[in-house]
Amino acid sequence: MKNSILIIALAAFSILQVNATDKKPLLNLETAIATATLKKIVQVYDWNVTTTKNSYSGTSPNLEHANKMIGLVSSGEVVLNKKIESYYMFQNQANNNNNRLYFWEVTSSKGYARGFSSTEADAYNMIKLVASGDIITSKVIISGVIE
Repeated sequence: MKNSILIIALAAFSILQVNATDKKPLLNLETAIATATLKKIVQVYDWNVTTTKNSYSGTSPNLEHANKMIGLVSSGEVVLNKKIESYYMFQNQANNNNNRLYFWEVTSSKGYARGFSSTEADAYNMIKLVASGDIITSKVIISGVIE
């Protein structure tokens, strides 16, 4: 009887010891969140055109649309200046111009990016997500306050 209890206890402790030494992969939540969030970043294009009669500006979802809009608003007028700039935004914020309160830009060891976010926290998250390599400079500028 004593031997059977000792054998059962030894078997149980052996099983526990085997499970304790197995390396279980740790889930890196930060990487998983960053990957999921990177898929939700879109590039929007702010355009501005100055003609002999007026100045026009707007936001477009792609470069072709921006050029089409510039052509439409400046039709029949002499174009003096034309400018198209791209910005990065979270996809859910890109459709609402009222959300664009925080302008951000970042220069990293691999390049330069800028964009708009609706909150300061989102602006800093975008800087972290878009920058590749070491961040050299970054800034966030508030453009307005929601009342």
